[in-house]
Amino acid sequence: MIFEFSIARKYLIPRRRQLSMSLIALMSVGVISLVVWLVLVFLSVTDGIEKNWLKKLTSLNAPIQITPTEDYYHSYYYQIDSVSNASDYRYKSIGEKASALLTDPYNAYEDQEIPKRWPEKVSHADGTPKDLVKDVFGILDRFNLSAQDYEVSGAVLKLRMVRPQGVLFSSSQERGQGYLTQVSYISSFSGKSPLLTKLIETPRVEDLNHLFFLTDVSMSGVSEETPEAVQQVSITEFQTRLHSLLSHVEIQEMKTSSHRWQALSSLLPEGEAFDVYGSIKNGMVSQVVFPLDKKEGNGKLQKKQGRLHYVGKDGSSHIVSFAVPLFIEGRLTMDATLSPYDLKGIQSLQDLRFQVKAVLQGKPLSGQIPWDGIEISKARVTQHFEKTPDIMPPWPYTVGEETFLPKGAVPGAVLPKHFQNNQVRLGDIGYFSYGAATSSSVQEQRLPVRVVGFYDPGVMAIGAKVILTDSELVHAINASSQSLYDPNMVNGIQVYLDDLGSAKGIKEKLEAAFDQAGLSPYWKITTFHEYDFAKDLLQQFQSDKYLFTMIGGIVLIVACSNIISLLVILVNDKKREIAILSAMGASKKSIALIFTLCGGIMGTLGTLMGTGAAILTLHNIDSVVSFLSFLQGHEAFNVVFYGKSLPNQLSHHALTFILIATPLISLLAGLVPAVKATKLHPSHILRSE
Repeated sequence: MIFEFSIARKYLIPRRRQLSMSLIALMSVGVISLVVWLVLVFLSVTDGIEKNWLKKLTSLNAPIQITPTEDYYHSYYYQIDSVSNASDYRYKSIGEKASALLTDPYNAYEDQEIPKRWPEKVSHADGTPKDLVKDVFGILDRFNLSAQDYEVSGAVLKLRMVRPQGVLFSSSQERGQGYLTQVSYISSFSGKSPLLTKLIETPRVEDLNHLFFLTDVSMSGVSEETPEAVQQVSITEFQTRLHSLLSHVEIQEMKTSSHRWQALSSLLPEGEAFDVYGSIKNGMVSQVVFPLDKKEGNGKLQKKQGRLHYVGKDGSSHIVSFAVPLFIEGRLTMDATLSPYDLKGIQSLQDLRFQVKAVLQGKPLSGQIPWDGIEISKARVTQHFEKTPDIMPPWPYTVGEETFLPKGAVPGAVLPKHFQNNQVRLGDIGYFSYGAATSSSVQEQRLPVRVVGFYDPGVMAIGAKVILTDSELVHAINASSQSLYDPNMVNGIQVYLDDLGSAKGIKEKLEAAFDQAGLSPYWKITTFHEYDFAKDLLQQFQSDKYLFTMIGGIVLIVACSNIISLLVILVNDKKREIAILSAMGASKKSIALIFTLCGGIMGTLGTLMGTGAAILTLHNIDSVVSFLSFLQGHEAFNVVFYGKSLPNQLSHHALTFILIATPLISLLAGLVPAVKATKLHPSHILRSE
């Protein structure tokens, strides 16, 4: 084998006298490398996109769902609550059943007689009533599976959006309000989902500014159709909200919120001259404009002994009053640190002070300024905690591995991020409107709600309409409108898994355990492969991957076929050496192996080169996408479908396919000329030579 390999390697080394053959060999290896690169990049990106979408799907809906069947809703266990005083004569959700103290709340002395048409009560062998919900959670605990009940409902969301009118965080700022109405699904917030926290977006700068803007805005009238005016909160409530924000927001940069900024005068260093454009009216400076960068204006402004002096190009000099409007061509960004403060002495945001540093026209500015005419441009927020914080942030937060909604007078809601396109911000308030069925009519009910976060629903059509909120709020809507919804669609149990690939196996184990416990008639177990809103997409993904893998295999076969042409030429060129080897005792098997190895070496070399190119491409995939976008004149890949950046991890499945298929096809391609080489007669060749 070593002998044959050394001969094969010798034949493949480029030589000057064999320039044409060397070029053909390089082209063959290059074509194989190109195909390997293309297959690896495409399959890796496709596989990565599928994994990202699956993560978003299972973060929102869980890999496994356990839903009640018709037998559950017709059972004695479920219906008994409707005739029991202990259950307030109403049906209970799965969550309420799980936390109920009594499995059977019926009291024959207080409650009405049980209808004869009801099924018999299901009991254990010892006669105790079987708890259809607690037994399920007991089985899930036995398998060490994290699970949580959920509810889904529907309502009309109407948001009241209070917005600043005029310059944000300035004395001229006023408040206006607008409205947004959206029909939506409402689902309970599943905080035990290990992936949900990755879907929830970090509060953006505009959200933080809006939360600070709302610190003194009252939520009164939140459930009214059109509140008359925006009310202010008490000083105590303002301080409580401000403390909650400042406890979890570290402000790092501020920028001016308009071109006019009077606080600039306090930051100008003593003795430094700045290029400015000064307007002179009636012999006095009426306004001053500062270019951000050094640019010659119509004069200089300098601070001397605490006073501003303007010197024009004509040599005229003027004292500039601090009341003269100061403007900046653009927005000035400053490094900012919040100065220590006494919360009890803070009556408004303007009472807060920041120690700032900035550069204007290449010259340093520094000093302390109030929160007036500036807004946050960069900040760090705290969302993850090791233990429950004493002061809750006004957005969803994680303690350990569980995510929580902030508690308050108004329940919080996490909206799909497409609401941001409609200018919805954190802190916006509104209400859910739904119809509550009565004996004679359907009456409108309203439940107040507050926007506390946004999440990425992925590409699932249903996800873009689902609002996540407190389970009690969802149950209140369902309890008032049970006749309007199919109970099989609104309640269930979500089961979370670390490995999505184990979903089908876990389902089989759960089904066996349910059957053994006598729970099978009451529950249906479904994996994410079977979700109606995701099944078609997942099947399409598989079809696309199989199709392109098949096409890639065909193209690989065509690319490796070039090896046949090269090796046929090589056999004809090496007839004399083949004859000498045969005369020296080399077997036909050895001769065939030499040329088979030539094909295998070329295939392996092309595989390695193509794999290296694929790794390099994936590592710089963002640059590739930017280049494609530049060529097309628009975004090459839609952010909604593909995310902010394409996956850049090499697919192990694609790599395994390439590492096996390419060398194998190359070896097979080398068999054709190898067989031809074994049929050469040494005596005829040497005689002709």
